Amino acid sequence: MDTTDGRQARSERTRGAVAEAMLDCLQEGILRPSAKQVAERAEVSTRAVFRHFENMDSLFEQVCELQIERVDRQLPLIVEEGTLDERIQSLVANSIARNQITSPVRRAAILTEPFSKQLRDRYAWFRSVLRRQVRASLASELDALDETARRDIVAAVAALLSFGYWDELKSHEKLSTAATRRVICSTIKGLLQS
Repeated sequence: MDTTDGRQARSERTRGAVAEAMLDCLQEGILRPSAKQVAERAEVSTRAVFRHFENMDSLFEQVCELQIERVDRQLPLIVEEGTLDERIQSLVANSIARNQITSPVRRAAILTEPFSKQLRDRYAWFRSVLRRQVRASLASELDALDETARRDIVAAVAALLSFGYWDELKSHEKLSTAATRRVICSTIKGLLQS
């Protein structure tokens, strides 16, 4: 390995360590970790944080990418065949697992999102993924509807599967995970049957 390759590898390791440190801080409930806190956790200088990331916003974007990689491996599969109940159950199980795993980072992102185009773009992308999952999982029921009704149902189901709705049920209504799952499943089924 030549000197340039060695420097590049060290730079990538440092960049990865900084992103991991930021994610660890967020997962421990530090909603707005400072560059100093991240640097200490990564065992690098504060200067190194900004040598690898233009600002905390760009670091947060990298953390989102890292979180997506971690979370995707842990989520139950969404089935697109089977009974309506089976498909709804799989869609909701995936959503609840994602919301539980990502909740510390999502809470921190909510504070930053109004000021971060990168985060707004990231969540717009995620919402489009969620709508695609809904359309694929509930395709046979949605195909029977006119375009306006189909769009409305997809939007409503995506909202029911969102972090905001899950957090409302868990944090504010104090529902258990089983009760949260039951409420979301029955609401989705009611929407489709109305």
